[in-house]
Amino acid sequence: MWRGVAIFNPMIALLSLGVLPLDGPGGIVDKKNTVLAEMGLKVAGENMQVVVALDAFVVLSGAVLTAYVGVVGLVRRLASDRVVPEFLLHVNKARGTNHFIIIGYFLVATSLVLILHGDTETLSGVYTYAFLGLMTLFGIGCMLLKFKRAEIPRTVIAPWWSCVLGVSMVVTTFMGNLLGDPTILTYFSLYFIAVLSLVYIMFERTFLLRMCLYCMRQLCPSQRSSDEDETHSLRTGARGGQTIARFIREINEPAVFFFCKTPNLNIINKAILYVRTNEQTHTLYIVHCHPRGTPVPEGFKETVSMFDHVYLKIKLNFLSVEGPFGPAMVEWVSRKYNQPKNLMFIKQPNYDFAHTIASLGGVRVITG
Repeated sequence: MWRGVAIFNPMIALLSLGVLPLDGPGGIVDKKNTVLAEMGLKVAGENMQVVVALDAFVVLSGAVLTAYVGVVGLVRRLASDRVVPEFLLHVNKARGTNHFIIIGYFLVATSLVLILHGDTETLSGVYTYAFLGLMTLFGIGCMLLKFKRAEIPRTVIAPWWSCVLGVSMVVTTFMGNLLGDPTILTYFSLYFIAVLSLVYIMFERTFLLRMCLYCMRQLCPSQRSSDEDETHSLRTGARGGQTIARFIREINEPAVFFFCKTPNLNIINKAILYVRTNEQTHTLYIVHCHPRGTPVPEGFKETVSMFDHVYLKIKLNFLSVEGPFGPAMVEWVSRKYNQPKNLMFIKQPNYDFAHTIASLGGVRVITG
């Protein structure tokens, strides 16, 4: 694709300079929104102008459709990772689509057009900031992977100089756009802060719910007697507190699986710390895969039991399954225990690992 862009974009720019004047009526600056259609009119008459306009309509329609397809896949992944609300995963029974994602994206895009009063120049500027920000994050993510996960098997290895050069050029372009029209950054920041706030609420929702529960205890204490409270499994000491406590319990109910090859204290401890810090769960399964006919390594169960007594805020369970670790085993465990693959974790594999990370179907690498 980049080869096509490198050839056609400069070629079209040169042709436009050869066909149309730069300034004046009917020039490139005057017809900046319809330059190609104006070129068709000048070169081959009105019929070519109509053909170019229809072709542009079809191309832009394809771009809009691609945007919806891309955002549905992105939000579905974020929702399955519990980064955005999970109700977005609901599927329309009539068409089998995630209607909440499609409608939500339509409302966000429409609101931006209405706020900008249909100003396409400002709208393109907001898109430019979003695109450049995404490219910057891609480069930073690549460098973080090279630094933290250097031994992950991969087909293409980007050298450090290309990563640093690419990020530097993107940041320079970002600053250039900022100096051109700083007001566009305001609209971009509004939407960026809104999305960031939603993600923050999802990550800290248990803490926020506990804060709400504490305030309710102070403002609306429960009128039940202590004897009645003792019979209640969700005693909170606040009116309506049982509902909040139930929400907290439902949030922390999904378990997390960590595939572990050996009873290495350091690896298991790092996995537990990661889950406690980054995942909203109270249950962690340490899963060990071993060949048929061979016993579980000595001391594995006792090691997990020891960590279960050390970390009191998280319940650790040990699970051993017969068979080699790989995509088939991941699929079997996912179906057997009804466990989403994105809530299954592994240690960073070595170069001699027989499978790729992508072949595991969404299993996440959490330790080095």
